[in-house]
Amino acid sequence: MKKPLISVVNSSTFGKHFGEHLSALEAFADIQHITVPSDIDADDLAGRVKDSDGIIASVTPRFTRKTLEQCKKLVLLVRHGIGCDNVDLQAATELGITVSRVKGLVEREAVAEYAVALLMSASRLVPQGNQAVKTSQWAERFRMVGMELKGKTIGIIGLGNIGSRSAEILSNGFNAHIIAVDPYISKERFKQFNAQEVSLKELISSSDAILFHCPLTAETKRMFGKEQFSAMKKNTVLVNTCRGELVDEDALYEALQTRSIGAYATDVVEGEPIDGDHRLTKLDNAIITPHLGGYSWESLHGMGQTCVDDMISVFQHGGLAGEPANPEVLQKKYRTWR
Repeated sequence: MKKPLISVVNSSTFGKHFGEHLSALEAFADIQHITVPSDIDADDLAGRVKDSDGIIASVTPRFTRKTLEQCKKLVLLVRHGIGCDNVDLQAATELGITVSRVKGLVEREAVAEYAVALLMSASRLVPQGNQAVKTSQWAERFRMVGMELKGKTIGIIGLGNIGSRSAEILSNGFNAHIIAVDPYISKERFKQFNAQEVSLKELISSSDAILFHCPLTAETKRMFGKEQFSAMKKNTVLVNTCRGELVDEDALYEALQTRSIGAYATDVVEGEPIDGDHRLTKLDNAIITPHLGGYSWESLHGMGQTCVDDMISVFQHGGLAGEPANPEVLQKKYRTWR
């Protein structure tokens, strides 16, 4: 009997740390691993994946309408992660392609803890201290005076799955005052996580630190620019574990360079991956890590298992994916494995 072809695209972790995930797919499918540039042309990408029945997709490249239209056999695209901003969900729905993603709870603890780790690193100048010792500059420690988090006002943009966990950690663990913006949740949820609901303008001007915990959408893209950075406190720490495109990089660079804000600690950069020649890497008040938020053993296992479970459900049992990112497709004539 013909096996489905599943393409693992640009994932550096699926099946690497947990071989049983790859073995589970190989038991019923043919697997191909594909690595392409993050900015690959839509036609070139289609040429690599057009024969796929299933795709396990990383955060890059972009799966545009032009690419998806050429994937005539594609039944299921699973994001090896939570965000689906690199997939044209409307096109997928119209074409009958189910797009699924990892449930938020899988990455909740890993990303929230990482956001807090970035905040602490920037607040207490941990990377700078480490570098000083490694370059025989121990005496420079007198310059590395940081900010305690206890009692500080911390703004959280997005009090959903991960943002609410960061609020718990910072409120209960550091006795920080949490203010938050999220127009899509109830007032009861703000109370549940000990967060005060404020306007975005108030959050920006009042916070000693600001954490992004919102998806990249048309509404949130470049939501922080020159006006927002100018309104922030001089020593504010900005933490981003979501998407680099949430900030206007030109305005961010200027704010950091002129020290009109304190620091930027980020796990994501627009156009990632980047290298050491990127301008943000030259700033001593910027901390940049290579998209490690979900990289805990527990989270990676859950992410991989989600991909396996969805593929088995669709290709072996004729069922549905667990967490469709485009649930509207289920109301249409969606593709099934035959």
